[in-house]
Amino acid sequence: MLVCSDCLSGELLEPEVHIVDRYMQLVKKCLTMTNIMLEGGKEIDLLAFNPLTMEKFHVEVRVATGKGFRLRLVDTQTKNGRKHRRGLDTLNEIKFAHPTVVSAVREIFGGGEYKKVLVVWDVEDGAVIEQAKSLYNIDVWKISDIIRELMREVKSRPYRNDVLRTIQLISKKLTLLPKPP
Repeated sequence: MLVCSDCLSGELLEPEVHIVDRYMQLVKKCLTMTNIMLEGGKEIDLLAFNPLTMEKFHVEVRVATGKGFRLRLVDTQTKNGRKHRRGLDTLNEIKFAHPTVVSAVREIFGGGEYKKVLVVWDVEDGAVIEQAKSLYNIDVWKISDIIRELMREVKSRPYRNDVLRTIQLISKKLTLLPKPP
């Protein structure tokens, strides 16, 4: 059974998932479903559907701002052999290719093709983005690009949504800062 946890319990989304959710709605013109809880403790961050283009998206958000988490192609391990979960190989396995996840996405989307998207803060190097697409068919998006596009979209329209309002305030602050010499 599939459960949209934020819909039923009123739980708040993680801020980065909320930002991506609003981006998919306002910029990509999609209908969205978030925090889909699955069997075995699995969860899908976001599914999105654009009714105009018929595009479907499975989006996972792995944003960490520490220096230690930059998306890399192959995961590393701790001294105890546990994966750091910052490699495309591991993230593909647990977030996109796991049979429970694939089955749920197909059930919700009714089959057919869909785009896999991984949103991150940063990548180890530019080749990671290309390799993600060629090896795993995953598009890698940076949260900074999403925020920038969302800033352009929200401009000065009134929003009661906390995340959108915060983005507006930051955007306004950035326009008031003096330009560097």
